Amino acid sequence: MGLIASGKSTVKWLPNSSSQVSVSTWGSRIGSGYTLVPLTAAIYFAGTAWHGDRFRETGLLGFETLIDVNLVAEAMKLVADRARPLEGNGKGDFEDSPSGRWSSGFSSGHAINVWALASVGAHQYSHPRYVPVIAYLLASTVVVSRVGARKHFPGDVVAGSAMGWFIGDYVYGKRHNPRLDQKRTVAQKIMSHVQIGATLN
Repeated sequence: MGLIASGKSTVKWLPNSSSQVSVSTWGSRIGSGYTLVPLTAAIYFAGTAWHGDRFRETGLLGFETLIDVNLVAEAMKLVADRARPLEGNGKGDFEDSPSGRWSSGFSSGHAINVWALASVGAHQYSHPRYVPVIAYLLASTVVVSRVGARKHFPGDVVAGSAMGWFIGDYVYGKRHNPRLDQKRTVAQKIMSHVQIGATLN
């Protein structure tokens, strides 16, 4: 609530130069649908082609997560109808978006999307540790960029990030195949191709 209340003053602290806005706009494109949907599709098809079950599952979980978070984000936008930093009086009032409810600033769609996928990726590949670190750093870059591009107030992106992470965590917990976590020994791999048994007439 504090971030929402202090949103206007926080945005004013930024330099708000044209170069800052331009760089931030480019950086935030990582979290857009036209980047993330093809990415999840590529992961799925690559996993299918290379018979990588975990990679394939990551694509499936990512796609399902994107559907879920976008339903949540759009519902939040319709309810909040919050003006963005460059709209209205710049205070980010709720029920005051001049562009309509579908373009509401709360919550950030980019933030909820990228943090949901980061959550799924970090859970799927928790080892080695650098995978979660990279996933969350990229997600954080998008969040900071959305504020820097003056598309959202800090409260918008923090709320979106939190919801995205929890939804990604939920989808992973419900849909992940735990058998992918079981490392088979060499003997088990060999014996899985050997069938022993008798047929009774």
